[in-house]
Amino acid sequence: MLSAPDLTTALPAAQDAIDHAVEYVLSHRPRTIRYKGDRDPVSEVDESVEHLVHQRLIANEHSEIGFLGEETGAVGNSHTYWVLDPIDGTINHHHGSPLCAIALGLVHDHQPILGVTALPFLGHRYWAANGHGAYRDGEPITVSATETLNRALIGFSDYGSGPDTGLRDVLCAAVDREITARAQGLRRYGSSALDLVWVADGTLDACVLLGNRTWDTAAGAVIAREAGALVLDADSSPHSTRSRCAIAMTPGLREELLPLLRVLRGTRFWLDDSEREAVGGPPRTGEQQ
Repeated sequence: MLSAPDLTTALPAAQDAIDHAVEYVLSHRPRTIRYKGDRDPVSEVDESVEHLVHQRLIANEHSEIGFLGEETGAVGNSHTYWVLDPIDGTINHHHGSPLCAIALGLVHDHQPILGVTALPFLGHRYWAANGHGAYRDGEPITVSATETLNRALIGFSDYGSGPDTGLRDVLCAAVDREITARAQGLRRYGSSALDLVWVADGTLDACVLLGNRTWDTAAGAVIAREAGALVLDADSSPHSTRSRCAIAMTPGLREELLPLLRVLRGTRFWLDDSEREAVGGPPRTGEQQ
């Protein structure tokens, strides 16, 4: 097994790259937007930020670490790699909404181990590395103390896009219905990276993200986990890049929230036992079938 990278040098490199990315985003408005697929947009700002961040990481002597970008794909080391969403919430960004994020994570052997997420138009930056706690603008953060769903504000992923839009819409509607009937509030902000860091600082009590695109979730998963959140797959197993969903919550909500996700069982958003064994994934934890 390859050794994990030195987080004490990786974190400054990530911060430097995010410094340049934030500066660029604040000074460049998106002029055009095109679609890679159904409701899957990209702007010239996304592409420029991805190139800029990649080049800064190489300049900081981290070329031995691979890179996975939402827009350009994967290059280099596939065991240890940076992963970037240059603008998570491109539609929001294009419409002038401040609810978007730049998310840079570091993954080693399928586990996110470091994350830096900036909210450029809200003026906040979050970061965390394994075993070192989570921070917003240099101050330590922790998840909320909420223990019941009827007092919980929960972030939720967008409805369908791509080739299986119909299925995703049906499943999102089912989960939406279950949570809305029990929670204090359910919100769709249009940025998974933002949802995860807002769980980390207690703005949200949980978020439920159907799907687990690594560039969307890697950075925020580390930040939420280091802030004290449970970060799990829908079936309650620990979150990794192989997970089908990304669920983050303050620990007191586990017993109420996770059972509501059983409507996903038997779909592509739920990893069954044979699939888990095939990928060598961890055993399920907590409540079973």
